[in-house]
Amino acid sequence: MAIKSILCHMANDERHRDRLELAIQLTNRFSGHLDVLYNTAPVTMPAGAAGRAASNVYLAEQRDIAKKKAEDIRQELVDRFSKADCSHEYHQTEGDHVEKLAEFAHLSDLVVVSQAPPKGVSSSIALHHPEEIALEAGCGTLVLPYEEAYWAPGRRVGTRVAVAWRNCKEAIRAVREAMPFLLEADEVHVFTEQEEAKTLKGVGIGRYLSMHGVKATVHADVHAEGNIGEQILARADAFDCDLLVMGAYSRARWHEMLLGGVSEYVLHHLDRPVLMSH
Repeated sequence: MAIKSILCHMANDERHRDRLELAIQLTNRFSGHLDVLYNTAPVTMPAGAAGRAASNVYLAEQRDIAKKKAEDIRQELVDRFSKADCSHEYHQTEGDHVEKLAEFAHLSDLVVVSQAPPKGVSSSIALHHPEEIALEAGCGTLVLPYEEAYWAPGRRVGTRVAVAWRNCKEAIRAVREAMPFLLEADEVHVFTEQEEAKTLKGVGIGRYLSMHGVKATVHADVHAEGNIGEQILARADAFDCDLLVMGAYSRARWHEMLLGGVSEYVLHHLDRPVLMSH
């Protein structure tokens, strides 16, 4: 599947410029179109507030602040796109961040968000859990690490790709949505358990990728009894991979917003971009 429609989550957090730069880079790389979405949360009264006059003053002040932030972001985008030859469109909405992003993501091929900031770091936006987008979006979600220990703005994503594999719909959907990256990669490393590598009567993920023009090395050395998320990140680091591809797994069908252990671990310990799909 081609990546022609990219959605970038824009906000006034510390990493929004990095997301935007990567989104522009990917849009030009895949000859696509970029939608930039800035969402403001509805202005509400804090708990315990009293007095009609005070309430009206507070709400008016908060609306002015929200309007000023939105205008700053819009102007920042105008300035940036005046220097970028990139097909794009800006959208401003109000409401729940996850819900609004999902609405646009359903008609996108890739959505770009950032990892939630670590504990103790304040965030100026309501989107604290990027994994919620991975479970709700109708396309792949590219989550950028909050820290720049491995990935930094300007670095190409997808030169060496790690694929965390298990024979399930979430994983194969992630592989299919990452195919444009896989086809361009210099190296593709698949990490899986021994039994997983033998599934589908010996065909396996290696042959599947080969049939699609991707030359991959399959490493069947992930131990099911250990911390799989930790093992996957360690192997991606060992092979100097700059992109991890994996499924976003939920713990229970009745509660789709709760991620399983592997996905949750990776998102909480992310040190490189990860493309996830549910």
